[in-house]
Amino acid sequence: MMHLRASMNMQHRWSRILLRVIGLWLVGALVFGGLGLQVFSVKLFYRLKWEGVRTTGTVTRLQAANHQSVYYSFEASGRSYSSIGRAGFGNPEFCRLIVGQNVTVYYLPDDPFTSCLGNPQLLLENEIMPVLLAGITFPIVAIVGYSSRFPKFRRWLLCQPAS
Repeated sequence: MMHLRASMNMQHRWSRILLRVIGLWLVGALVFGGLGLQVFSVKLFYRLKWEGVRTTGTVTRLQAANHQSVYYSFEASGRSYSSIGRAGFGNPEFCRLIVGQNVTVYYLPDDPFTSCLGNPQLLLENEIMPVLLAGITFPIVAIVGYSSRFPKFRRWLLCQPAS
């Protein structure tokens, strides 16, 4: 009888530990994933994918030392707009671009200041993976790091009595 009770207590303890770890991971995944959506351009590319208008723009400047930035301009509704983007994603790679070259640009018709260089679908696909990886791995690293540095948290996480 005593062995059965100890076994049940151990199962209950492991269930609580698992529940706490999964709960913390889920909260962390939502926080880090949500931050990732804000920091990266996922929302912008999603909007441009569905609401954007495709046009032809012109490369106005290339800056290799600044993350291979591509400065471009385009016209919408009779006005000229300009922005900075990155090569590829439906346009030639950086090493194949020259100033004055035509490139594909997408912009929002109700806000032409919002634009992207290249196909927003391809840009969106490129941004999603880092956000997912951050949402999955950062909470695990945070839980392990926090529990190794703070004994009180480790005792709580592992359902150990206070000493």
